[in-house]
Amino acid sequence: MVAAAAGLVTGAIQPAVGAPDDPHTAEQRAFDTAAAEFGVPAPLLLATSYQLTRWEDHHGEQSKAGGYGPMHLTDVDLEALRRENPELRKFADHRSLHTLTEAAALVDLPPEQVKRDPAQNIRAGAALLAARAKQLNGGQLPTNFGDWYPAIAELSGSPKASGARSFADSVYEVLDRGRVRTTSTGQRVGFAEIPAVTPNRDLSGTDLADVRTTAAEPEPECPAELDCQYVPAAYAPTDPEDPTGGYGNYDTAERPEDVRIDSIVIHDTELSYQTTISSFQDPTTGSSSHYVIRSSDGQVTQMVPTKDMAWHAGSWDRNIRSIGIEHEGWANDGGTWYTEQMYRASAALVRYLADKYDIPLDREHVVGHDEVSADKPAKAGTEHYDPGPYWDWAHYMNLLGAPLDGGTGGDDVVTIFPRFDTNTPVVTECPPEEECHELPSQPANFLYLHTEPRDDAPLISTPSLHPDGSPGTTNIDDWSAKATVGRQYAVAERRGDWLAIWFDGKKAWLRDPDGVNTAPADDAELVTPVRDGVPTYGMAAPGADDYPEGLDPTVIDPLPYQLPAGQVYVAGRASRGIDYHVGYDGADDPHNHTVVIGGETYVPISYNHRWVYVKESDVEKA
Repeated sequence: MVAAAAGLVTGAIQPAVGAPDDPHTAEQRAFDTAAAEFGVPAPLLLATSYQLTRWEDHHGEQSKAGGYGPMHLTDVDLEALRRENPELRKFADHRSLHTLTEAAALVDLPPEQVKRDPAQNIRAGAALLAARAKQLNGGQLPTNFGDWYPAIAELSGSPKASGARSFADSVYEVLDRGRVRTTSTGQRVGFAEIPAVTPNRDLSGTDLADVRTTAAEPEPECPAELDCQYVPAAYAPTDPEDPTGGYGNYDTAERPEDVRIDSIVIHDTELSYQTTISSFQDPTTGSSSHYVIRSSDGQVTQMVPTKDMAWHAGSWDRNIRSIGIEHEGWANDGGTWYTEQMYRASAALVRYLADKYDIPLDREHVVGHDEVSADKPAKAGTEHYDPGPYWDWAHYMNLLGAPLDGGTGGDDVVTIFPRFDTNTPVVTECPPEEECHELPSQPANFLYLHTEPRDDAPLISTPSLHPDGSPGTTNIDDWSAKATVGRQYAVAERRGDWLAIWFDGKKAWLRDPDGVNTAPADDAELVTPVRDGVPTYGMAAPGADDYPEGLDPTVIDPLPYQLPAGQVYVAGRASRGIDYHVGYDGADDPHNHTVVIGGETYVPISYNHRWVYVKESDVEKA
């Protein structure tokens, strides 16, 4: 081992990336100081944090996996989890859900300070890593880099050995290469490569589940040219003592034999790649996706077989008939995270899946999570907004071999198609307990929609986000007035440089001089309501009479959107209502894996920012 590495094992402080008095290296100095204080090799501490959070602190806000700060110290509220997902009735608590409290106690600080102060968060994380290492090494700190492996695996956040190994392996992989990065807050952080380290992958002393499992994991369903691995998401009760008390994180099925797969949903993780993988291995997370793709190099991890139903879309209707792909990144920083390697790996994967399951490569069947409607009216307005405004849909569709319509403008129907590199609208962010601020200007994938054909007219509103009728806003999570690239809408009117489309039950105006922001969509099917006030739905469910005896029907109520008479909307492929009754395979349910096909036919329509359903009997061709 090189001399520099030997010095790091003893806890010697390493040179920072910038000058000692450079304010942009405060986080680097925090890592170096914490490493020295607790005897953790600085590169290992940095590599561990890099794989947990990419050294981001996210303003002290909790991640969707329950973690805080650069060290992603967790403080999961089990009661809040239960409120979000009533199916999770019982939990088997474990310490990976509460590392914040444990780490804060080690540095004698209140947990709130460790949440909000990045330097103290790093310090507490270093103390926790050292404490775990001593527990697993006979009360002593390891004397070489390789023997830190079990402690790093325990801090992965995954309760299973397979996920913990994946995390620890990734830490040693990045250790071998070194990393330098500027965070979203302008902090320059990095470490030099530490080559030729042999990790001690023996996890027998840890409390991780399945340490001694020798069964081979399935081969990943991926095209041969991709770097693809399989790490299983949790399929287990949330309380191992009671399989009826709830389970996670997906449902088994035999698609496409029982339910046809007709779409692919594009997500971003809002977590690091490895933290996402660990999160999906915890059954209390209550979510998963079929695939996760790494930003830096496009590595793909499959976590749920495509025949099964991952819990990814926030809509049962979409979950049962789609495949979910998570992309490492944060929507607010999308342009930074959505790398060319990621785009190309994702496109290769989608082409492979589309060919396997006969999924059309268009923007009706390849959609963002932000285009999926809530399946129930109570959830309308709470939907996700990823992958967000900075995902380059035009480039992505080109990589899929399905470029968006060329040309400009359109007479009866248009494709939204501003040129990505020159389209830089104002986008704002309003973090909790902070003032709203503009995000850095960068290319975006949408056009704002106004109530009238002028720049100073208010943005249009939608009742699910603005029940008081107030105008839409430029907030990144406010989708009420955004028309996204690739989506198609019927033309309502043209007036000078402005175009009105039918959107959310009203005329919505966008700037389109000489058709520069739109393209023709001549092949689109158009429908119009047969009467005023036609209801819309978030799922195409069978009627109550379609369910077999003994099986409670899924009751659907209309969403808070209607189709006024005379308006026109782009329609997708009609299909009969479908539901899939499924529960945990270890529970005693005689109706498990029952497919219910309804007599009613539904038509998806491009209604607002999202797709919704109408009954076929309520519309006619326009």
